Amino acid sequence: MGWLNKRRDKNLERLEAENRALKERLEVRSMLTDPNSWLARNMGGMPTVAGTSVNEENALSLSDVYGAIKLIAWTIAGLPLHVFKEIKPKGTEKARDNPIYTLLHDSPNSEQTAFEFQAMMSVYQNSWGAGVAEIERDPITRKPVALWPIPTYCITPRRTPKTKALIYEVNAGGTIYKPNQSDSYSEWLWPEDAIVFPALTSTRDVWKSPITTHRETLGYAMALREFGSKTFGQGVNPAGIISVEAPLGEEAEANLIKALEGYTGLARSNRLMYLNAGVKFERIGLPMQDAQFIENKRFSIAEIARIFQIPLFLLNETEKSTSWGSGLEELNSAFVTYCLHPYLVQREQEMYKKLFTANGKNTSEFFPQYNVDGLLRGKLLDRYMAYSIGRQSTFLSPDDCREKENLNPLPNGEGERFDTPLNMVNVDIADKIAEMKNQKPAGPEAKPNNDNKGTQNA
Repeated sequence: MGWLNKRRDKNLERLEAENRALKERLEVRSMLTDPNSWLARNMGGMPTVAGTSVNEENALSLSDVYGAIKLIAWTIAGLPLHVFKEIKPKGTEKARDNPIYTLLHDSPNSEQTAFEFQAMMSVYQNSWGAGVAEIERDPITRKPVALWPIPTYCITPRRTPKTKALIYEVNAGGTIYKPNQSDSYSEWLWPEDAIVFPALTSTRDVWKSPITTHRETLGYAMALREFGSKTFGQGVNPAGIISVEAPLGEEAEANLIKALEGYTGLARSNRLMYLNAGVKFERIGLPMQDAQFIENKRFSIAEIARIFQIPLFLLNETEKSTSWGSGLEELNSAFVTYCLHPYLVQREQEMYKKLFTANGKNTSEFFPQYNVDGLLRGKLLDRYMAYSIGRQSTFLSPDDCREKENLNPLPNGEGERFDTPLNMVNVDIADKIAEMKNQKPAGPEAKPNNDNKGTQNA
């Protein structure tokens, strides 16, 4: 049955004994001064000082929040996720024949693609505080066969009263369910059967939603949006003022209005205006309060970008940032390094621990890894110069370079050959060449002296 089933059989009596006590502890009434997540969500969100209520749903109506969460989710989901196998003594290769490779790279379950699964996990993580997926395992081998995402608001981390073991309570609308088995029910989900990507938190028992944590900042942004909508919908914002020296009669006023209609609209803009004697037109610029509103809006965008570590130019705010030339490449690199990299490391470590290890020991020769080369691709000339350096340094072969450009290998294995410049050789070989040069060539053999032939006997 596998080690996990044995463990469950051994602890079955303990869990049944603790089940009643745990249920009694969970029956805690939520108060308005400190509402639970389910109460806050059903009441429309937590109130803020600005007078608006913020929750994970209506926060997405802010274009800045929606854009930031979508950018992170779709960027991570679009990255290739491969499973590699370590080669001894050193090296790695893609393990395409590993069943988990299909789960992570192609389709984690029968209803989703890998892109949809990764994006949904990221949305849950940055909205509700954690992305959670149940690991469906083979009942015999205990190996993963599917990954099923669970809405974070349906899960609550708990501790058993006696052993303080971490478990997850799964509850949706009062109905306890197990997503991958619709005909059976389970109140608890063991940590080894769940992939969890929590947002920044200070404890394993509580997931902190970025939306809830920064509800005052988001409430301020929502109040600004409401103020702007009411100002333009109900306020009076004329482009200019018509003044006359003396009051006009009804007929004269109607004629003036009719004459002014000839100057309205885009097609009639910038025309020379003719006014009768005593009528003056005064143009009104942008009111100070409107200018302050625009500045506050920009500040709000910067605050939301700061929450999610998104460069401003990726939220289409380029007032104080560059979006051209090398500046764009540096900002892209900063986005990958300071925003995406922590997410990727967290996911790789969690998936390795829950999907590839056995008996709780990290001894698997397989491991998952994201490929971020596509996000860091420079200009064409820069890439070719990098390939040239790699080939001259003999850590890239022609086929390696072609693979990075999505080109097929050279025929007959010609692209697997490593070439080295003539002025770059191994140090040992260089020493031997130097020794050979320092050796003196052997002189010609001494010839016999025929002048002294010796004496002959008479």
